Amino acid sequence: MRTFTEQHGNYQVKCYEVDITPLMRKLALDFSVDIISGDNQYNRLLPSDVNNVDIQIGLRIQRTYVGKLAELAFADFLMQKGINFSTSGMFQIYEGQENVDSYDFVMSTGEKIDVKCGFRPIHQLLAINTEQFDGHNHKDYYVAVKLNAVDTDKTNKSVDLNSITKAQILGYAEYQYLLKSAPVRDLGEGPARILQYTRLMGIDRLLNNF
Repeated sequence: MRTFTEQHGNYQVKCYEVDITPLMRKLALDFSVDIISGDNQYNRLLPSDVNNVDIQIGLRIQRTYVGKLAELAFADFLMQKGINFSTSGMFQIYEGQENVDSYDFVMSTGEKIDVKCGFRPIHQLLAINTEQFDGHNHKDYYVAVKLNAVDTDKTNKSVDLNSITKAQILGYAEYQYLLKSAPVRDLGEGPARILQYTRLMGIDRLLNNF
């Protein structure tokens, strides 16, 4: 695990980078193919300018893949930090598309963490669909993980799934802060509350709650 610092506002924030292993990629891809082929993922909006059905399926697999890979990277980061937690539900597939999220990191306080993934070079924002702020769908904390995927087709927003070798743990934001202060923008996949990576709080602060 490598550490590096970034300037977040007036503060120097410590960030971390972990390796993505071939096993992680295989686990994430197997899960993604299974859940999409079984039509058991909540079907969020795809980019509005992508109409080809095969490309749409590929993008759904890609989105699930990078999300699961980010969770695996965060899990590895926590274990390297000496934090024990259960991963028993990480690869459980729930029946029916009404299931928005299949896994949360739960702290000893009972509070929940949702890992949000950036993976293309242009991704610089923590983005949470506004549906998570309706009713009781929200989590307590949102962690930003950035993967180093290489674009293969910028027009269709596709990446080389095997190109991902590193994950950066960039920081986190609290639900209440996002609700009060994060603007809403439509990034092409429906409205989302957004926050620049450079405004995240350092992840070490969150680890104190485990």
